Amino acid sequence: MTDPNTAVRRMIMGFIVSQAIHAVCEMEIPERLAAGPATAATLAADTGTDADALRRFLRVLAAEGLFTQESGDAFALTPQGRLLCAEEPGSLRHFAELMSGEAYVAWSRAAHSLRTGEAAFDVVYGSPYFDWLAGHPEAARSFNRAQAGLVELRLLPLLEWSWGSAGTVVDVGGGNGVLMSVLLAARPELQGVVFDLPHVVDKASRTLEEAGLGHRVCCVGGDFFAGVAEGGDVYVLAQILHDWADDEAVAILQRCREAMSADGVLLLLEQVVPDDGGPHPAKLLDLHMLVLLGGRERTADEWTRLLGRGGFALTAATPGPRSTLIEARPLHHGVTPGS
Repeated sequence: MTDPNTAVRRMIMGFIVSQAIHAVCEMEIPERLAAGPATAATLAADTGTDADALRRFLRVLAAEGLFTQESGDAFALTPQGRLLCAEEPGSLRHFAELMSGEAYVAWSRAAHSLRTGEAAFDVVYGSPYFDWLAGHPEAARSFNRAQAGLVELRLLPLLEWSWGSAGTVVDVGGGNGVLMSVLLAARPELQGVVFDLPHVVDKASRTLEEAGLGHRVCCVGGDFFAGVAEGGDVYVLAQILHDWADDEAVAILQRCREAMSADGVLLLLEQVVPDDGGPHPAKLLDLHMLVLLGGRERTADEWTRLLGRGGFALTAATPGPRSTLIEARPLHHGVTPGS
C-alpha cells in the first residue's frame, strides 16, 4: 500500500505525466512502436531525439501502463498506448495535444476560478476561449482534431437511439460537422441541419460535402443565444451545455424550445456527474470546464432542474462509454418533470 506522502506527491506531480505523453506523441513514438518493440537508441536515431532523455520519458510512461520496458532496453506499446496513435479508432492523440497547450497554461491561474467561479482562461489570454480560438486558426484546428477523435465513442448512445419516424435532425452547435456526418452515414433515413456560427458552418459544409452527404444536410449560420434553425423533429446538443453556466445554458435550451414543435425531441450528449464520493472522469471535466470556460458538468438532479427551466422535462437517460444520452421533451406537450 502506498504511503500517504508518496500518494499525495504523485497527485501533485501528475502534470509531468500528461506533458510527457504530449512530448512522445509530438515525436510520433507511439506510431513507431506500433510496428513492434524498439530500443530507445533506435527510436532516438529515427526521431532526432536524445536517446537517454527518450529512455527516461518512456520509463515514466511504461510505469503508467502506456508502454512496457523489455530486455535490452527495448520498449513496446500496450493496448492503452495504442490510443496515442493518431489513426487508432478512438484515438486520444489529439486530445493529449489539446490538453497540453493553451488549456494547460490556463490552469496556472486556477485559483482565479476558485475565488470567483469564473473562467481563468479569460484572465490568462484576454478573451473567452472560443473567441480566442476564432483568432488562432492552428489552435482551432487542434481543438477540432481533438473533438473529432472523441466523436466515435461519444456518439454510440445517439446512434443506438430509436429514431422511429424522425425525419430531420438539427445539430445545434454542430461545429465542423463530424457528428452529423457520422450520424447520417449510420442513419440513411435522416436529413440533417448543422447550426453554428457562420464561420464555423462554412467548415462543416466542406466536411459534409467531402463525405458525400451534402445533398442530405443544410448548414445554417447563427447565434444560438438569439435563435436556432426551425423545422427539426429532433434537436441535438452534443456537449454544448457543459460549456456554459446555468443561466446561459437555460437560454440555449429556451431557443431550442422556441424552434421546435410541440412533439419535438431534444437529445443531449453530456456527462452526468455521479452523486457518490468516488473518482470519476466527469468530476475532472467539471473543473476543466470551470477553468477554461466558466461552464460545468451536472448531476442527474441538476440536469432535471436545468431542463425544467429551459422548458423541457427529462424523460430518459442512457449511459454510454463516453457520454450519457439525455432525452427531453417540451413541458407543455403533456409531460411533467420527472416523468
